[in-house]
Amino acid sequence: MKFEELLNSFKDKHVLVLGDLMLDEYIVGRATRISPEAPVMVIRQQRTFAVPGGAANVAKNIDALGARATVIGVVGQDSAGQDLQEALGSTAHLVKDGTRPTTRKTRVLADTAHQVLRVDHESEEPLNAEVEEAVMVAVAEELPKVQAVLLSDYTKGVLTPGVIARTIKMANDEGIPVIANAKPASVALYAGATLVSLNAKEAAEAAGVKELVQSDSSTQLAQDSAQKLLTENRIHHILITLGERGMSTEAFHVQPQKVEVFDTAGAGDTTIATVALGIAAKGFDSIIFELAAHTSAAVVQHVGVAVPSTEDIEKIKSVQK
Repeated sequence: MKFEELLNSFKDKHVLVLGDLMLDEYIVGRATRISPEAPVMVIRQQRTFAVPGGAANVAKNIDALGARATVIGVVGQDSAGQDLQEALGSTAHLVKDGTRPTTRKTRVLADTAHQVLRVDHESEEPLNAEVEEAVMVAVAEELPKVQAVLLSDYTKGVLTPGVIARTIKMANDEGIPVIANAKPASVALYAGATLVSLNAKEAAEAAGVKELVQSDSSTQLAQDSAQKLLTENRIHHILITLGERGMSTEAFHVQPQKVEVFDTAGAGDTTIATVALGIAAKGFDSIIFELAAHTSAAVVQHVGVAVPSTEDIEKIKSVQK
């Protein structure tokens, strides 16, 4: 199967994205001098903008890849939550929780691309019982309409043990694959998931391995770690992303694409979105991870949290397998 055929098969796929929503805010300006008040840069602000981030960016990647995403998440009763609702559209189920702020990451960029500072506005407290139940009502409503479920965990409290377990059980009962990007402390909660993704640092922590990236034998270590994690946690497949060394599952390794990197923010979102759509379309197959290597390589060539552009997709379609 060629990339073009696989990408075309995404067009009739619908994915439920559940997880931690964020608003990524950017303050862009020109570095003018060092402040006389402290040894820091003075940035003359030129423009500001905001885009959906976290699980919302995963959903935007699914849309960019030609499929359809329905988003379920939690926002605060604030302007950032309103901005996310407007950006994601009326089909998104955003449960409002007045006890927490909408997660915002405010980045200051100097001279277009140099990130000087990031300020996080967030709560990591787990959802209360009432809000959790509202989330699960939305999941039950949307689950029959989709071909895959993607759980996007940024440890901001939405994916509680109850939400994870109930969602996986409901999806398994319907024969719907569940794909998740997890955190080391929560890997065990994803028992029954089709695939769980971790980056190299997270996988090393979860598997008790000291080094996964710096070692020359990191590829074999990654595959061994993936096998260990899926066996211990009753997960069907594990994906470990290794940055410039590519990515590994328990069964095979995929080489990275050599490109000029401008910004790695959001590359993991693109990878997991591609993998989820690939599993929905074809099942667990090495070609979907090869495609993910291309789509993630496309976004790191853009500044800021980005998704593959139409031009990126067309270039990938022309790659000869």
